[in-house]
Amino acid sequence: MRTRFSRRGLAIAVALLGAFALQAIAAARRDSVTIDEFLHLPVGLHALHTGDLRQDPMNSQVPRMLAALPVLASGAEWGPPAGTISWNLGYWFLQANAARYHELFIQARAVIVLLSLLVAVVTARWAFELYGEGAALVALFLFAFSPSLLAHGHLVTLDMSGTLGFLVALYANWRLLGDPSPRRAVWLGVAIGAANLLKLSGIVLFAMMFATWAVRIVAERQRDPGAAGWARLLAIAGLVALLVVNAGYAFDGTLTPLRDATLADGGRLARLAEAAPWLRLPLPRPFVDGVDMVLEVGKDREPSYFLAGELSADGWWYYHLAAFAAKCPLPVLLASIAAIVAWALGHSRGQRDYALFVPVALLFAANTAFNSLYIGERHVLAAYPLLYIAVSPWLADAIEGVWGWRGGGAARTPASKGGLRWVPAVVAVAALAWTAGGTLAVRPRYLQFFNEAAGGPEGGHRLLIDSNIDWGQDLVRLREWMGRNRVDSVALAYFGRVHPSVYGIAFTPLERGVSRGTAVVSASLLMGRPYFWYLGGRLRWVPHETYGWLRSHTPVARVGSMFVFDLP
Repeated sequence: MRTRFSRRGLAIAVALLGAFALQAIAAARRDSVTIDEFLHLPVGLHALHTGDLRQDPMNSQVPRMLAALPVLASGAEWGPPAGTISWNLGYWFLQANAARYHELFIQARAVIVLLSLLVAVVTARWAFELYGEGAALVALFLFAFSPSLLAHGHLVTLDMSGTLGFLVALYANWRLLGDPSPRRAVWLGVAIGAANLLKLSGIVLFAMMFATWAVRIVAERQRDPGAAGWARLLAIAGLVALLVVNAGYAFDGTLTPLRDATLADGGRLARLAEAAPWLRLPLPRPFVDGVDMVLEVGKDREPSYFLAGELSADGWWYYHLAAFAAKCPLPVLLASIAAIVAWALGHSRGQRDYALFVPVALLFAANTAFNSLYIGERHVLAAYPLLYIAVSPWLADAIEGVWGWRGGGAARTPASKGGLRWVPAVVAVAALAWTAGGTLAVRPRYLQFFNEAAGGPEGGHRLLIDSNIDWGQDLVRLREWMGRNRVDSVALAYFGRVHPSVYGIAFTPLERGVSRGTAVVSASLLMGRPYFWYLGGRLRWVPHETYGWLRSHTPVARVGSMFVFDLP
């Protein structure tokens, strides 16, 4: 059994990693600073300068600090007034570094591209160990031309770092299932702890671990270490994970009473603290605060969530499934459904690959049960690498039946024989070409990708908005459009935090009954979402459907996620 890529396979793998990196870097240069980036980079700089890890605890500090390192090294202006917090750090950083604002974010985005490449490497390695070299290259090809991973794999957010944490932890869990030893449990604990430092949503990893362990116990009773053995492994993994999380927060507030945490009134943890005021959790205070915010955020607000033409304050239990179905390339979506059905019917292609399929189901279930933010497919982004691995042996075997590739790795099902062997090969190659072609067609506007069933890049805004398509990333494109069309100023309604003048855009705030001539509105605001923008002369919260009246007008142009109108 081959344990390494062949020379040819390694060359192809490097080329695919390079293809992803080139696309991501190009997008990093072309996309203006998005809403979440506006917050994350300054908070990361604040943590590096002050050691304060309590700013915006809902989002982990480690990936933000990593992204801020090159910005710190480049000598970016820093020195906000004492007590400046959260979003105000973003506004201070913008004003202090306006002349090189975009350049600084390109530097920070390079770190995220590197993290994304790590996700790709782990994806390929796991696919190799499960299904062989051909499957690993197929999984890597799908990764390299994934519109969603490219869209988020160059932005200073926690989505790709969270995906990295998920994938590494699940890979470590799969390794433990094959060798239930204390050494593997230590590595699993390290991975779970690191995943929670990369994104707080990593807490669902323990549920995934328990579920796969249960399958392992039922399926392999003859190799079962017994209840005492599993309890020992759980204790090791849990204690190591706790140690890693606490170390990541420098043991800030560990074991302080739960009642002293900053908890949402009436929330789940607040009720627990009231019932057990003596309770002390072996977790850092910022971590507890962040978990509480994750559980309670997004509730009791005006209609801000959008799906298929409807605004809602409560959201939909199936939102993340619907968003994934709309944003995933159709060949990948269909292949994933086929692979899941085949696995459910007992057609497993690799040893213990339930460690792939069970977490995918639990990822969507956890978002359905606990995630009250219905703002983006990115919350289930970690499903993509798992599904790429899951479909890889089916596509690879079809291609190998004609091409004759015989890469190393796990035992494989023999390739199909006879004259009909070309049929699955043609289908597999067409699926890969379709996926890559759809991605390249929108480059580098990867956030704008929707599959054909969802209306494609031009019609997706009717189904989903917010970070699915419109995150404030098109100011560079708007400036260029204005230059090409000799438009000096526009009436603007922009879904973002960055002041458009930083990108050289002259504008007046778009107002109904007042604005005339060229008007530009972001897709999210056009479809009715409320957000901050200029109203009555100052930046304030703009209620939902403020710009919905424009839907009765016909746009004269499209600039990425923005629509251009000619108002009489």
